[in-house]
Amino acid sequence: MIKLEMDARGLNIIMNKWELARYLIDAKKCVDSIMYIEKNIELLKNINVREKVNAKRRDFYTNCCIVLEKTFPTKKKELCATDNIIQRLYYERDKNIAHKDSDYKATLYNSLADMISDLQNQISHLKELCKEMLPSAISLDFVPYDRELFRLINGLTAEKEILIEREKYPLKNRQTTYEKGKTYKVFHDTEELRDIDNSDVDSFATIVENGTNIYEGLQNRQDFCIKSNVLYGQDMWSTVNLKLIKIIEELENIGIIDKFNIFHIELLSNSDIQKEFAKIIEAAENERTYREPQSNIDTSPFD
Repeated sequence: MIKLEMDARGLNIIMNKWELARYLIDAKKCVDSIMYIEKNIELLKNINVREKVNAKRRDFYTNCCIVLEKTFPTKKKELCATDNIIQRLYYERDKNIAHKDSDYKATLYNSLADMISDLQNQISHLKELCKEMLPSAISLDFVPYDRELFRLINGLTAEKEILIEREKYPLKNRQTTYEKGKTYKVFHDTEELRDIDNSDVDSFATIVENGTNIYEGLQNRQDFCIKSNVLYGQDMWSTVNLKLIKIIEELENIGIIDKFNIFHIELLSNSDIQKEFAKIIEAAENERTYREPQSNIDTSPFD
């Protein structure tokens, strides 16, 4: 699961590729959160948005530097001297996050959109630089989503979430009796691996939930893939089907699909909505018929 490699400072523990991928994707999700804040800024006036964004930026740079230090454990000075983006990652982590140095100078952005573009560029550069130590299957799928803020904006309590889940998946909690079976311990986090003996791995299992919407579903699936790959030595990955995501977003705009991705077929009784719905479906059918054979059509928003 891990390998040991000697460097100039002595014995250094090098993570396997999927353990390292966890921190890259955690950094990516920080960008997702800032994208969600930028998109819903008017609905978040009741919280300290500035501190929330700063917290996400701190986590972003911390996770990026974990990837760097595990990939290049002895080349910090060399990289900083030759790569402006890498120098920036370390500068933010060391001067602002780790030490709060008095001579730290923050980058001033004209908008959150400019900040998002900058962070996306930085992490994309990091991924390319560290590609030899990262899984080849991994992708950076940016989506405007933050799990906690989504629940805050939509007043989604634990009780309401249970009701929504029951409406979306009415067969999920159907009671089934099993005569035989095995009980597994849940593997919650890749960092738990250090506390698990190799002989005990088979007693653990990973869990994936569909989430409240397509964006959370993507994040959940990618986290599930990382944990499963770390635990069982696999190489799974889930990415998005951008064409179908676009269709779902268009249907949400006209109300046929709500923010929890529940389909409200009863709204088709409205002639205006029915016309808009027909336009969206017809455009999607025309595009996929033109671009790919009918037999190859993928109906899942996830790959």
